[in-house]
Amino acid sequence: MLTISSSDIVKKPSYITNPAEITFVEDAKKHITKSVVLPYALYLRVKEQIEDELYLMNNKNALSKSAYKEFLEIESVVGEE
Repeated sequence: MLTISSSDIVKKPSYITNPAEITFVEDAKKHITKSVVLPYALYLRVKEQIEDELYLMNNKNALSKSAYKEFLEIESVVGEE
């Protein structure tokens, strides 16, 4: 895994356009990870899980609290706060 800053992207755009490994992009001033870039082959393997998680994150308010709690008992959610 590689950690780069946003200024590194300007110097070497291939970090983003053709990643060889999982790449974390951090804020240059605060040193906080803001983005993750996956190699395309890895993305294809986890695409469905990522789409499912994004759907849940975007629609979690649409679920009732009891249904959401029941769902959490059945499935683990990535990025849960």
